[in-house]
Amino acid sequence: MQGFWIALLLTTVAMAHADGPSSAADMSAGRDPSSLLLTPARCVALHQGQVCYQRVQVSWSSYLQGNYCLYQAGKTQPLQCWQEQTQGALMFEFASDATGALQLKNGQQQVVAEATMEVAWVYKANTRRKTHWRLF
Repeated sequence: MQGFWIALLLTTVAMAHADGPSSAADMSAGRDPSSLLLTPARCVALHQGQVCYQRVQVSWSSYLQGNYCLYQAGKTQPLQCWQEQTQGALMFEFASDATGALQLKNGQQQVVAEATMEVAWVYKANTRRKTHWRLF
């Protein structure tokens, strides 16, 4: 029975190591196991449809040294670029009325990491029209 538990433990450790961001398979295949973190990752507006403003700490890291640029999804102009780095950080002024994504791209313009900035609201938009007149 003890042999079973040892085998189970070794299998679990081996699987966790193979799936981790620094696995040899990722490195040998040329994939860039990068991470992108937004703090905070949510912006809360008072009413639905209002622009939400939030200062966001963006940090990224990669096991591969290289040239990286941070982009807002769908935009062609980078927010910032880093040359021959394995990590970076940026204070970003988020302003949007909808959830958006930031992407970290390598020198070949491939997206190596992505993070989502969620926009939420306290009150949903009121679909009823308010009447501002009275008969009496």
